[in-house]
Amino acid sequence: MFQLARPITADEVAAYNHAGVVLLKGVLDLRTINSLRRSIDTAVATLNTSSNGYDFTELANAYVNANDDTLDQMSSGQHDVSAIMKHMKASGQPLLTDDVKSEKAGSFYVDTAVSARVAEFKRFVMRGAGPAIAAALMKASTVRYFDDQVFVKEPGTPQRAAFHQDASYFDIEGDQCCVLWIAVDPVPVQNGGMIYLRGSHRDGKRYAANVFLSQASLPGSEGEDLSRIEQHPEDYDLVSFDVEPGDVLVHHYLTVHGTGGNYSRYQVRRAASIRYTGDDIVFRKRPGTPARLHHSHDLADGEALAADDFPVVWKRSARSDAA
Repeated sequence: MFQLARPITADEVAAYNHAGVVLLKGVLDLRTINSLRRSIDTAVATLNTSSNGYDFTELANAYVNANDDTLDQMSSGQHDVSAIMKHMKASGQPLLTDDVKSEKAGSFYVDTAVSARVAEFKRFVMRGAGPAIAAALMKASTVRYFDDQVFVKEPGTPQRAAFHQDASYFDIEGDQCCVLWIAVDPVPVQNGGMIYLRGSHRDGKRYAANVFLSQASLPGSEGEDLSRIEQHPEDYDLVSFDVEPGDVLVHHYLTVHGTGGNYSRYQVRRAASIRYTGDDIVFRKRPGTPARLHHSHDLADGEALAADDFPVVWKRSARSDAA
């Protein structure tokens, strides 16, 4: 089920390796997109049952309006929200918002490990077209599932997603890790489309994990700061894509990227982000990374991801090698 609608081309593999991002047009069929859309809607409708789920707009409003006593009452399973909010205030970094004009402000929802609680989503993540896409682009002999999230920006959502590097949030090290960003709605850049710093996966830098609503770093996170890219985007080689349902954006986990608000009056932006690893990835605990409550492994630094949390979802066969 959920097979690729067409093969990945050599030019697409070359683009991924050179730019750190590639747009794969029309690789998923309507049945797959409809399934993903149902899964994302289910995740948002049950967000209050997820220990990894957030309404970022609600957090942004609390940050602006709440006093320290109110912040002390904010909690989450994955993050110490109160400590992060206070850290943001102390950093002096502003909340990142666009001047979105809308009769009704929308919300920005994020949920992690959706495959752990939505069965239909898990079927796609584990047995769908994603592992084959990852294998083709990374040229891996074995592909493991690593993580997933869903992101929803309703019409009129002003919150941006700060430029960041996914690797800063992952307790892994190596080269073969890619992120599939799959929209189930039409997403031009004005509707919160992805924006990438082309070639940044090859600059040899690690950037501090930020709080997503701001360039304030997560407490304890290490690495360079990315705030200048928010202030002077014209100085950077940024590229964006207009995405249609059936397309898949894939970026290297070291590629710097961010998004704007959703300027649309009517069109929601729903997307899944699915992360796969290849042959050379090992566990490496990083300071400041978010807790992954759905993980149960006890891997040590330098060990391969040979744990139940990271199942093998694709393996090159002797037949494919011969081809």
